[in-house]
Amino acid sequence: MDGSAYWPRRYSTMQRYFTKDVIEKGKAIELPESDVHHVRNVMRFKPGDTVHMVDASKQTHLCKLLTVEESVSLMPVELIEESPELPVDVTVLCPLLKGEKFEWMLQKATELGAHAFQIYAADRSIVKLDDKKRRKRLERFEKIIKEASEQSRRQIIPEIGFEVGAIQLDFKQFDHVFFAFEGNAGERAASLAEAASGTAAGEHIAIIFGPEGGFSEREIERLSHFHSVHLGPRILRAETAPLYALSAISTIFEASSAPLK
Repeated sequence: MDGSAYWPRRYSTMQRYFTKDVIEKGKAIELPESDVHHVRNVMRFKPGDTVHMVDASKQTHLCKLLTVEESVSLMPVELIEESPELPVDVTVLCPLLKGEKFEWMLQKATELGAHAFQIYAADRSIVKLDDKKRRKRLERFEKIIKEASEQSRRQIIPEIGFEVGAIQLDFKQFDHVFFAFEGNAGERAASLAEAASGTAAGEHIAIIFGPEGGFSEREIERLSHFHSVHLGPRILRAETAPLYALSAISTIFEASSAPLK
């Protein structure tokens, strides 16, 4: 089937959805139930319209809608070649923030390419949740991240979860851990460009950010052996710091073929 017949005028802004299945050429698929309402009542799509579907193998497919009823079926038309993800996987480690600031940060950090989020209980965290409230918040956070991934044409939906306090966090899964702190024991903190100079494409980076009240002395002592980095000459709010870091990493790894030396 010639995919050009379904090539829309505004291809770059086409609606995107994700499926946990692997899409096979010539085999119709069902849209996830959670997205049916959006297709029918928000976008008001009709049979013959086209969307992007990202499957479990992180491949993007142009798909034609076959039926738009109680369920929605689609037929893959062609594979879309694209590389929207950062060359390195960046996990944002941060505590909960007050009000809507945390949700705003999750949305924008997803747009900027974050690979995952780990929410830890900092010593000076203002927001405290019990298990029931954590589960409810997590459901909302996952929805925000999913929608931001669709909007920004991602090929993955970043994972998010609650962790124990920063003192107990396990960092063995990462190739590099950066501590967003101005300096340790009076030493100058490196810039992100300096800290990332030895990072190769495909490696996993964790960046630890503090709460509104900053890191406690206990946390500073525990994290001081990691690569301390500063985020520019200005003091950033807790919700702004991850966005600055992700933007800087994008500049370092996507503006050129190799990290800055």
